[in-house]
Amino acid sequence: MHPSAPQLRRAYADGPQGQIHYYDAGGAGRPLLLLHQSPTSAIDFADTFPAFVAAGFRVIAPDMPGMGMSDAPAEPPVIADFISAALAVLDHAGVAQADIVGHHTGTQVAVGLADRAPERVGKMALYGVPIMSPEALRGFWEMVVPGEKDDGVFRPRSGGDHLSDLFKRLEPLFGLEVANRMVISRLLAGPTLWYAHNAALSHDMTADFVKAKHAMLLITYPGEMLDANTHAAAALRPDAALTVLPISKGPAMDVDPEGFVAAVAGFLSPGG
Repeated sequence: MHPSAPQLRRAYADGPQGQIHYYDAGGAGRPLLLLHQSPTSAIDFADTFPAFVAAGFRVIAPDMPGMGMSDAPAEPPVIADFISAALAVLDHAGVAQADIVGHHTGTQVAVGLADRAPERVGKMALYGVPIMSPEALRGFWEMVVPGEKDDGVFRPRSGGDHLSDLFKRLEPLFGLEVANRMVISRLLAGPTLWYAHNAALSHDMTADFVKAKHAMLLITYPGEMLDANTHAAAALRPDAALTVLPISKGPAMDVDPEGFVAAVAGFLSPGG
């Protein structure tokens, strides 16, 4: 599950809510902060690490609080806490400014970081942008969070049926390998799994998105669960570039990591 090529070092930054685990490619390349969705971890980007490094980037990929190998907060976090964690990682890595790739929740963190500390952010590539009304956010929250909090997938059942049931729900949506990784991510999150979706689905990113001064690339594909939302985001920001990837199933980093990296690297290049 953990990337080995290229060899990324693992490090821990002290964040406001505990230790934040992150991968760091090191080197003199342009720093690139990869921010994952909820409730997974930086391992989501593992297939893109070699291509990003080969393209000249210093990959820095943290696990947000309560996910991956980062500490779980004592209380349910909000997106502002994830922003603080990302800043703690940049500080620990000695990075003054980084370009950012955000995926779903990671897009919320990216634009929030650009608002709080604009000097720390270069360009932003945002994949699957959850621009939606407060009513839509609440609807998703009610559909997802209470079940994760009250029933959960970590109440053990004889024979491990709680895990197989989760796998059977995820495999048709994402395929065998991605479903396997997602189950492991949920195991790592444990009983605080609901923290991640609670933070994401309680946060309206629209204001930060609209006022961001940074160059943005919006990434989607037909069938992406936030495809319509990403196109709505593009309508709000006609100055942003929009890339529709030629795939029909995601996540893009798994289905076509080289194509995903090429789209991002082309945008982040000096002439992009």
